This record gives sequence, structure tokens and C-alpha cells, in this order.
Amino acid sequence: MTPCYLKNKIRNLPQESGIYIFKGPQKEHLYIGKAANLKSRVLSYLKTEDVRIQKMVSLAKSLEYVATDSDIEALILESQLIKKFRPSFNIVMRDDKQYSFVVFSDEKYQKIFTTHQPQGHEKTIGPFTDAGALKTTLRLFRRIFPYCTCKKPHNNFCLNYHIGKCLGFCCLKKQMTNNQQLTTYRKNIKEIKDVLSGKKESLIKNLEKEMVQLAKSGDLEKAIELRNKISDLKRIFENAKIIKNSDILKTHRSGLESLLKLQKPIIRIEGYDVSNVQGLHATGSMVTFIHGQPDKNFYRKFKILKKKDVSLRPDLNRPNDTAMLREIISRRFNHPEWPFPDLILIDGGKAQLNAAYLVISNYYTTFLKKQRAPLLIALTKDEKHRGDKIYIQDRKTPLPLTKLSPFDKNLLLAIDSEAHRFAIGYYRKLHRKSLK
Repeated sequence: MTPCYLKNKIRNLPQESGIYIFKGPQKEHLYIGKAANLKSRVLSYLKTEDVRIQKMVSLAKSLEYVATDSDIEALILESQLIKKFRPSFNIVMRDDKQYSFVVFSDEKYQKIFTTHQPQGHEKTIGPFTDAGALKTTLRLFRRIFPYCTCKKPHNNFCLNYHIGKCLGFCCLKKQMTNNQQLTTYRKNIKEIKDVLSGKKESLIKNLEKEMVQLAKSGDLEKAIELRNKISDLKRIFENAKIIKNSDILKTHRSGLESLLKLQKPIIRIEGYDVSNVQGLHATGSMVTFIHGQPDKNFYRKFKILKKKDVSLRPDLNRPNDTAMLREIISRRFNHPEWPFPDLILIDGGKAQLNAAYLVISNYYTTFLKKQRAPLLIALTKDEKHRGDKIYIQDRKTPLPLTKLSPFDKNLLLAIDSEAHRFAIGYYRKLHRKSLK
């Protein structure tokens, strides 16, 4: 493949996650790779001094790509294609590092772990080229489909049970489990297998059918729980970005600064979300990102106070999310000892943006007259619950996310996703506590 041909192909590559495939003269697969930014990754092949890459590019006659919604989907798709086509240069260019495989143990309550040597393990999925990304992916899936990682049985519920990452009954010394509990546990394991095997779409369809049946049979609590699982799974695939290079993030100057006409760089961003079911166990979250990285020292959770104007909207008899957000923002700014953000991102639309703006502007007018208030952005979703557009303070019309740079878009989606995860985690904790 000539440098000129590769340059022309690179012009058409998107700056999004996906997989790329170098093919030889007989359309054989020479190399398959994944990237968070396809254009940037393939462009690096023109500048490399690695003789193996230079040889592979010289032998290649064509370049193909498949864009994905997230790094996780790229990771899984890359694994499937490498296993299917076994490209020769994927072996040559490993830098003597071994691929990772996901192993499912043969225990009654199966464990899931990663290994570089799958020999002797019948139930494995792989290979995966990025061990760090794989472990991050498994951690994300475990929040939706809990499973046990305890090495020894114990008398009391483990910490992972209390934070929603373990079903609890699976690792107790005195197991009082029934067939239904065992079925639930094995179902979680199977669903993780399906996702890692590339069966995401069929899994979501099956879960949605099950949710409808539960609702029809009157088991609304389980239907709502399943709905939340489906929502979380979709959110992971549509929004999750596995960003590992913190140095790039810290030195990157965001394009949002010029868009919002800020006079200083965006360093600190706070994200807010609300979680409840018909106003019950309503919770709110605040997450903080500094230089594009989450800082959990400044995460805060809020239990919504029970008030008539907060719990339900009297006109529609449904949760008043706007009033809940207003309460959260008010309580946050009652803590001047917490560092103030440069930008605030809230999950919602124009109504939520206006509610937050009134609270913040009143606070700064009253107490911080000489300081510039943080700017506000509200992130709205489409019918598939994917980030769609943003409402910006003092701007009449919303801005599609497609108008932002890939970095800014992915950062906002990551903050919104983290705020949602943190809020719903607290909601589930309160809900479990109420059942006891």
C-alpha cells in the first residue's frame, strides 16, 4: 500500500471509535486493530519507525473500517474478528505480549476472571488485545449483572453485595439458596457471555420481551428493575469511552471554551442527575471531573427531601424531576467550602436548565457578586436514550452533539453517564433498605 493511497483513505476515516482492517492482495486479513479515534490511530501508521508495521503496510492492498458506538463495542468486535480470521500480523505485532481471555469457572456459582493462558479452560471468550480495557469492561458489566468474586465463603454479606456487585447468597458459608436464586445467578453469567460474544442486540431484545411480560403479569417492581438494567446496558455501549491516556486529557484544550465564550479554560466540571421511580426513594448525584478525569473525592449524593412540590407534579401525577434538581443544586451551593466548577452539566432539557440557572444566579448575585458564575449545559436524549443535543445557557436553540469535537462530545457523555450511574446506585441502595 502506497503512502498516497493510505493518506486518501485516512481522509475518509471518522474521528470515532471502531476497528480497522488491513487486507492483502487476495483480500486476506493482514491485521485487525481497534481505536478510540480511527483517523488518529491509522494516521500514526504513516509516521511509525516500527519495521513490522512498515512491512505490514507495504504488503497491504486495501484498508477497511467499521465505526462503533463505543470503545467497548470496538473491543468486542475486534476480538470476534481476530478469532475468526486469525490475521498473521496480529501475532507478529504483539510486542511479545499475550492476548487476554475471559474464563468462566465450572463452580456452582461461576466466577469470571481473565487470563493470558486459556489452555485447559473450556469456557473462554477471546482473544482481547487490550487487557486494561477488558477489565474495565467487566467492571462495568458487573454493575448490571452482578456475580461473585469472593475467594472464600464467609458468614455475613460481603461488601460487594452492599454496593450492588454481588447477589450475596452465592458466597455465604451457610447457603440457603433456592432454585430461583441459582437461576438468577446463572442468568447473569449467561448475559455477560452473550454481550462479550457480540450478541448484544439479541440480548437486549430478549430482556425487553421479558420486561413486557413482567409488566403484563403485574410484577411492576421486577419490570422496573429490568428496565433499569436495559437502560444501563444501552448506555454503556452508546456512551462509554475507555480513555487511558490522562496526559493527553490534561493537556487538551477543550473546544467548548470557545463555543461558550469562556475567558478561562474549563478545568472543573460538575455533572448532575436524578433517579427515582414515581417519586419514591428519589436521589440525586453530583460527580466532578477535573482535567477531563473523574475525581471521586468530590462526588456527592443527595437524598431528596419529601415535599409536595418535589415528589410529584400535581398536574401530571408524575415525578417532578425539575423540582428535585432545583433542590439538589440549592443544597450543593449551601456548601461554599466545596470548590466551585467552571462548567455544570445537567441531565435534562430547557426546563432543567432554567431551574438550575435561577438557583445559581441567585446565589452568586447574593453572595459572590464579584465572581463569575459557572456556565450551564443541559444534555437531552433521543428516543433510544442516547445523548442527542445540548442546551446552553443564554443560547436560544439547542446544539446537536455532532457539532462538537469528538473529545468534547465524549467527555460530556462520560460525565452524564457517570452522574447517572452514581445516582441510580444510591437509589438502589435506598430501595433495598426499604424492602428490609
